[in-house]
Amino acid sequence: MRNNNWPDVTGRVLVVDDDKITRILHRTLLSNQFDVETASSGEEALKMCQERLPDLILLDVIMPDMDGYKTCMQIREFTDIPIIFATGNETLEEHMAAFDAGGDDIITKPVTKEILLRKISRAIARKHETHNLQSEKNSLQNMAMNFLSAVGESGVLQQFMQASLICGTPRDLGNQLVEAIKNFGLECSVLIRDSNEEVILTSHNNPSEIEKAILLQSTGMGRIFQFKQKIVVNYDHVSVIVNNMPMDDDEKSGRVRDNITMLAEMTDSLCDNVLMRQTSHSLAEQFQIAMSNSYSTLETLRELNQRAQVDTRILLQELVDNVEKTFTWLGTSRNQEKMISETMFVSVDKILALLESAGSQSDETLNEALNCLRNGNTEGTVDLF
Repeated sequence: MRNNNWPDVTGRVLVVDDDKITRILHRTLLSNQFDVETASSGEEALKMCQERLPDLILLDVIMPDMDGYKTCMQIREFTDIPIIFATGNETLEEHMAAFDAGGDDIITKPVTKEILLRKISRAIARKHETHNLQSEKNSLQNMAMNFLSAVGESGVLQQFMQASLICGTPRDLGNQLVEAIKNFGLECSVLIRDSNEEVILTSHNNPSEIEKAILLQSTGMGRIFQFKQKIVVNYDHVSVIVNNMPMDDDEKSGRVRDNITMLAEMTDSLCDNVLMRQTSHSLAEQFQIAMSNSYSTLETLRELNQRAQVDTRILLQELVDNVEKTFTWLGTSRNQEKMISETMFVSVDKILALLESAGSQSDETLNEALNCLRNGNTEGTVDLF
């Protein structure tokens, strides 16, 4: 007949008692609900527990050689399964000694069937509940740790993306990639390549010749290749080798593999951005030089134009002076001299007026061009990105 209060509780019970009659009695009381094994001494009980743990031990106190207290203390060194002492002594001292030895409960012999079944059933049920609660706790802790790890890993990816967007050279980009992988607690070697150069970097700064050779050969291993603790990830512009992948946690290992792949893929895309940035800076420098040369050329043209106007005025004045000097030996009359001078002055004034007008227009045009160049490059540099 099964216990009505705990009908679903089953398990293996080890009965330890040096008295054969007591062992048979306890087996008889328990066998309808539990699988019962017996041991006649503390030493035998220890050996059986080390080979296969029961769900509960019903342990006699007074036994030769090794009593129940010593047996309980030795069992407690390697397991916390429920132990119920069975004793014929009801003194407080013996009860306290039983609990001090590590016992969970105590029952007085001769035992009553209903009380024995109730105590054993409740002890096993509590053990199962405790185990389930501990499993749930561990599961929740693992979930929390995985969540925190994922949040931290997401932060590493975000920080890498922000820092890499402003990289101006493949080496700068490679350094950011190495730093991100180091933030995952990993050791790595990185190869960044473009049409102009190949950059090799490692988490320990100086790559050895062997590491360089391995990186160069790894490009033919496919997109992702893993061998034990090493993983290789290849893209068009980047190759990554991680040397210490976690092996004891499949979930963590998979998450790390995904993160390394994402970092490599982002780096590959950012290599094009670095190339565009380098090209833009080169074009900006050429544009800056062209603007500077144009400015100097226009400034020189303006100075030459102003000098030509001054030189023309001087030459015209010299022409007038030379003509007037010839009047003395040409034998011209005063009226003739006056007429020649007036005609000459009218022509000179027209020339000067035309020269003034053309010079002003030329200066204005050159000044506008110079101002455009000056205002278009106020900072002295051109940055396209």
